[in-house]
Amino acid sequence: MLRNTRILMGMTAAVATTALMSGNATRSEAFPPFVAKEGKPCAYCHVKAEGGGKRNYRGMYYDAHGKTFAEFDDAAEAKKAGVEVGSDPDPNVKPKSWTAPKGAEATAKPAAEPKAMTVADAQAKAKTAQATYQKSPNDAKAKKAYAASVADLGRATMLDQSIPPKKRYPDALKFYRQALTLDPTNKVALEDKKKIEDVYKSMGKPIPQ
Repeated sequence: MLRNTRILMGMTAAVATTALMSGNATRSEAFPPFVAKEGKPCAYCHVKAEGGGKRNYRGMYYDAHGKTFAEFDDAAEAKKAGVEVGSDPDPNVKPKSWTAPKGAEATAKPAAEPKAMTVADAQAKAKTAQATYQKSPNDAKAKKAYAASVADLGRATMLDQSIPPKKRYPDALKFYRQALTLDPTNKVALEDKKKIEDVYKSMGKPIPQ
């Protein structure tokens, strides 16, 4: 009887360990769903820059409205919470689920954002810019334009939901690094590269090289 009990306890522990390891593996391979869903960094909704834990007024709104920023008015919600409007590294880019607020507190309707460039379009643009640069490698303007086209290819790759996250983000990082080699001041590459690297750091995972 004692021997059977020990065997049963050992089997239970093994199953629990396997389940725990499986759960950790799944989480470590996943990109934070709301970062990918909304296109905003963890700090947009959380007090801690790496995400998790206490939410700020944006995170509380998001949670209370079914995980959406529909009709969200940043200034109005900050005022309700009695705090200053939170920092935003890219204030001109709204969360993907955002829709204009309604009612007395509605702010002016922002200009429509340009349609995101497809990976195919970005590749064609980068190829043309590369050819121009190779013809005139000493032309600073051509070099800067080539860098911008590679950065755009990185962003198109990063936003393409048809590409699996395990490939999408490492590939985007490669394009951003290439763009920064050509032009260390390229804003798109600098900001997007940092966003991706910050997420990997917050997950405790090594940044893809």
